[in-house]
Amino acid sequence: MEEVRIQKNDRAVSFRVIEDVGEYIVFDMSMTGPARNRTSYSGGVFQEAWQAVEAILGEISIPEELRKYAHRF
Repeated sequence: MEEVRIQKNDRAVSFRVIEDVGEYIVFDMSMTGPARNRTSYSGGVFQEAWQAVEAILGEISIPEELRKYAHRF
C-alpha cells in the first residue's frame, strides 16, 4: 500500500493506493465530523477518487507521487 497525505489550508486527506487489487481510498483526515464518516471514496477509478479529494480540499494539482496512477486511464 502506498499513502500520500495532501493538505490544503485547514483540510487534509490521505490518498491510499492498494496497487495489487487496484483500489484507491480517500480518507478525510480533517477533524470535521465522526471518524466513521471520513472515508470519502473506496474503489477502482482514479478519476473518481481524485474528485473525492477535490470535494474535500477544493481544486488542487495531482501530486507527483500519484501521477503514475492518473495516467493509466
